[in-house]
Amino acid sequence: MADFTTRTTQVTHHDWLIPVGPQGAPAVEVGKAWTAAERAYREAHGIAPDAPIHDDEVTFHHDDEHIVIRFMTKGGRCPK
Repeated sequence: MADFTTRTTQVTHHDWLIPVGPQGAPAVEVGKAWTAAERAYREAHGIAPDAPIHDDEVTFHHDDEHIVIRFMTKGGRCPK
C-alpha cells in the first residue's frame, strides 16, 4: 500500500498589464496599477488596508509588451 496521496489545486492568476513602449512604461501608470492590484489582493484575501503584505505575494513580471503585476488565489480542488 502506498504511503502518499495526491492533490490537484486550481490557481487563478490576477494580472494587471501596463503597456511598455520604446521609452518604457510611465511610472504613474505602474503606480496606479500597483495600487489597484494591492487593493484587489487585500480584498481577495481579507487583509486590512493597514496590515502588511508578505513581500512575495504580489509580484512583477514582464512579457514583450507589458509589465505584469500579478497575484494568485487558490480555488477548490479540481474534480477527479
